[in-house]
Amino acid sequence: MKRSRKNSKIISLIGDSIIDNKTYVSKGELSVLEHLEQSSPYKFSQLAIDGHTTRDVLRKQLIDEELSQSSNIVVSVGGNDLLQNLSVLFEKDISDLNHTLSGLQNFIFSPLQKRFETIVEKLSSYRASLLLCTVYEGDLGRSDEFSDVLDSSKIMVSSFNDIVYKTAKKFDADVLELRQIFTESDDYANPIEPSHTGGEKLANAITEWARTT
Repeated sequence: MKRSRKNSKIISLIGDSIIDNKTYVSKGELSVLEHLEQSSPYKFSQLAIDGHTTRDVLRKQLIDEELSQSSNIVVSVGGNDLLQNLSVLFEKDISDLNHTLSGLQNFIFSPLQKRFETIVEKLSSYRASLLLCTVYEGDLGRSDEFSDVLDSSKIMVSSFNDIVYKTAKKFDADVLELRQIFTESDDYANPIEPSHTGGEKLANAITEWARTT
């Protein structure tokens, strides 16, 4: 049975720079955590670390003792795993589409799904409400670096987000759809990271979820 401590919630934040975005906002602007602390009555434990992948979360973030005290846990991870494999989309000589898609599934998404499910399974052992964030599509169009993979990268994002939804159903977790939150170019500080504006939207969504759980 999940516990609900509406007046004394402790919310642990797990994941990567979608949450730990302080480095990317301008001077005088707020990170996701700062937005949360400014606008929410709850206590936050920032375990998310910029650059972390699912492997890093398993090795470094899930061992934190503060998790056992959490009333709510927010997970936003997977985007860096996709970025590490984005180079496959720049391959020009793709003569066998079926072979390419099979390779993506076998060597990228199947292992990623296993790691993501392991993360959620371990977090589900705590008596805390659990929120899994999808991965957004980014603002890749503002950079020539990603101009050739705008559409194909969305396919990779959608494939991972299928994993998020399936895992949430398997472990009775809630899902926060970031593609419905980060909808404008101003929501991004660069092609990948949340800005002050996007971070505020994310913080508001997390606070509203925590309020109702």
